[in-house]
Amino acid sequence: MTYARAPRPVTFPDALAPEARFLIRRGRVIDPAHRVDAIKDLAIAGGTVREAAETILPQRGDGVIEADGLFVLPGIIDLHCHFHDLFDVSTTPATEVVGAGTVVALTPGAGNTLMAPALLGAEVDRGLPLHVGCYIGAAAVLSTRASPEQLIAYFRGELPDTTQFQVISRNPITNATGALAIGLKDHMGHWILSDDHLEACFAITQQAQLLFMSHCQDPEHAERLARHSRGRRVLLTHATAAGSGSHGDAVASLEHVLALARDYPGVTLDFTTAHLRRSRGLRDGILIDERAQATAWDAIARGRCHLLTSDGPCNATMKGFGDARENIPCLLELAQEGVVSLLDAVAMMTVNPVRFASEATGQRWWTEELGHLGPGARANVVLVEPQAGRAVMTLVEGRIAAFEGRCVRAAHGVGGWVSRTGLRSKLGVGDLPFFQT
Repeated sequence: MTYARAPRPVTFPDALAPEARFLIRRGRVIDPAHRVDAIKDLAIAGGTVREAAETILPQRGDGVIEADGLFVLPGIIDLHCHFHDLFDVSTTPATEVVGAGTVVALTPGAGNTLMAPALLGAEVDRGLPLHVGCYIGAAAVLSTRASPEQLIAYFRGELPDTTQFQVISRNPITNATGALAIGLKDHMGHWILSDDHLEACFAITQQAQLLFMSHCQDPEHAERLARHSRGRRVLLTHATAAGSGSHGDAVASLEHVLALARDYPGVTLDFTTAHLRRSRGLRDGILIDERAQATAWDAIARGRCHLLTSDGPCNATMKGFGDARENIPCLLELAQEGVVSLLDAVAMMTVNPVRFASEATGQRWWTEELGHLGPGARANVVLVEPQAGRAVMTLVEGRIAAFEGRCVRAAHGVGGWVSRTGLRSKLGVGDLPFFQT
């Protein structure tokens, strides 16, 4: 059999081309950064938000998403989302969080070594559909031959290559990528750091402008961190875990941790979304005491906690207490229960975390590019079905990355690497020479 002419190559329809404009029409836009809660149209092109207005008329070639009855939110920013920790052999947890509306996820495995950015960065280069970054376990950093001063210079990008080879790692790829971590993680369940090592962690993260996160399920351990902080920043994460009662009375333990954020400048808390839901948590995670949950709700209502994280997903090798699937239902339930307005609930996983990261790192790009739906923002958007309480569509960099909870294969590769200084579309691990001759 012969053909009279060659078959035409398969190409993107114009409306699906990455640079094409498309509109999200008649959705309820909830953009806490700009205090917007109104029915609006959103225009997206070239990976950024171009316009938000009451009505945007379609033009020839536009793609259109009809969002009647849906909430249109900035994509979820999760400062504590476990995936690919401890050399996880699957990227499934990372892709599943996209289906739940997460667009930026920072993985905080305390077991992460300085090689973790290279390993996770390789997955970014292969094509993850969301933006990721990672913390390094404090013990892994402090176990190098480098002094605190050298580590500060390393994370600032100022330590000479020859010195890195002597005190950081003999692996050039580790040296080239380790400094791209977002911060350090302390964890009482992996180790108990000495006073000198805690001081080194605060000095490194403060002077290199990194995030510093610590486990705070045990109020006694959390208080030790707070005492050492002396005005320097530390994020006491999943504080609601103290309300499980695992280290004393549930309410007293949570109140103890809340008091640390009140009494020690620089100490910030986040709560786990699963613990705030009516179910009080997940049975493959940890449940919060009913009385302690009421304390947590009251703390949010009084403005004592402004950040939420998932501490998930639960199917990762290094699982946490919650799951990314709980994020959006939690935000909706906080508003439904009258704890805070919907705008303020959504802020806790959009504009609030990017403001926190911006202040901690001294970098404006966080608030300019992420966590809002104003012109110029990266087009990271989630459409939510309010009755079902779930994400029905997630857009990353203006591309549909997930639909009805499932990752869309065509969007693989739209994600990038999150470092303190900016978002990179590619880490380039596969391009780095292992040895130089």
